[in-house]
Amino acid sequence: MENTSPPNLFLMNINVEHQPNCRAVAHVRVPSDQVGKERDEIITYFAGMVRLPGYRPGKTPKSIVAKRYENEVKDELEKKLISEGLRQAVKSEGLELLNVLAVNDKMYHDTDKSFSFTIEMSLAPKFELPEYTGIPVKLPRIEVTDADVDHDILHLRENQATYEDVDRVASLGDVVVLSVTGSLDGQPLSEAMPGAPAHLKEMKENWFLLADEDDFLPGFYSGLLGIAKDDERTLNITIADDFNFEALRGKTVALAAKCHGVKNKAVPELTEELIKKVGGDEMTLETLRDEVRDAIRRRREKARDAAKSNQVIAHLFEKVEFELPQEVVNREAQRRTNEIAQRAMQQGIGEEELMKQQDEILNSATNQARQNVKVSFILEQIAKKEALEVPAQKIAMALAQIAERQKMPAKKFMAEAQKNGLIDNVRGDLLLQEAMEFLKDKAIVEETEPEAEHCDTHSK
Repeated sequence: MENTSPPNLFLMNINVEHQPNCRAVAHVRVPSDQVGKERDEIITYFAGMVRLPGYRPGKTPKSIVAKRYENEVKDELEKKLISEGLRQAVKSEGLELLNVLAVNDKMYHDTDKSFSFTIEMSLAPKFELPEYTGIPVKLPRIEVTDADVDHDILHLRENQATYEDVDRVASLGDVVVLSVTGSLDGQPLSEAMPGAPAHLKEMKENWFLLADEDDFLPGFYSGLLGIAKDDERTLNITIADDFNFEALRGKTVALAAKCHGVKNKAVPELTEELIKKVGGDEMTLETLRDEVRDAIRRRREKARDAAKSNQVIAHLFEKVEFELPQEVVNREAQRRTNEIAQRAMQQGIGEEELMKQQDEILNSATNQARQNVKVSFILEQIAKKEALEVPAQKIAMALAQIAERQKMPAKKFMAEAQKNGLIDNVRGDLLLQEAMEFLKDKAIVEETEPEAEHCDTHSK
């Protein structure tokens, strides 16, 4: 294809081949006269800079420089030609370049002394924006009742609860103190399966709150009802099919438990003393209820705002289809995979078990990555179309927070941020947030009836 070039810059023959997944390959050929012109300029520059014995500075013959620095001249020449080829390809085709993936097929042609190469590129997707103002969303009306306040105050009281020893058998809501040893087919689990979770092999004087629903092992809590101090009993627990440690799935583990005590949970009444303990000397019942009411409202406003964002994202995701740059999706999927693996390890899941679940984790991370990347490109285009900008003060505040988290002096942090591109990354992330806020401000909200909050402790 033919293209145009600014004055004083040489014209290259460029053909851009578009490929799936937002890739393109530019086939570039530089005419011989331009190759020679650029080589001569580079040699002239080298001749003026090098210091060789027997020659005054800047007076070394070009032929000697060309021979002595043949490889350096060649490297500089190719670098310059490739850079200019990329610039011309991007301009002539109107490409939005994300990354150069590779430069291949570099060749000097003996027939006409030209130089050719190919540039593999990752491009931003091209698509038509859907209608993005007036996105319909349904959000619950925020309402805080006295009952809601009473419920949150109950949580405050429960946080101050004490556990008192009782001389009776255990029932729901009690805490039992147990030492437990696991075995499989009569053999200690620590020997039968050394890689099994530690809490199944042995526990010493662990506290267990007996609840309706087992958050430990199905049947474990119910099997402890009626146990008393110094009692011993063996619970035969069949491990669920979705248990984290695959080797134990479907097997029956015998858990020999000895009870060291039964404790009753004592929730204090809302006395003046307790109010001052949780809120300070100036706190009264009235001010406590006011503060709790405000906290509930803020919590629900935050949840409502998150729901609004999610509905806007879902709307955008469904309204337009386009190819995504695979390299960007892969980076985002890797980031999410690392996050999932880190959370799993914090929950006690071993590396071996994670490897068994790697396909499931990767699929989940990839699906979420595709959504994130797609929505990011849409938000970026909306920001561009609406000429949205990020205030400099907001960027400075974001960078200061990062520096504080990393415990780095501000001056040193900013110097590194300018070198590694962090400032541009932060500006880009904040611009997407600006675009999201713009969309939420323009959304059409239909209010629905207030929704009851779920409480893990008290909801049935």
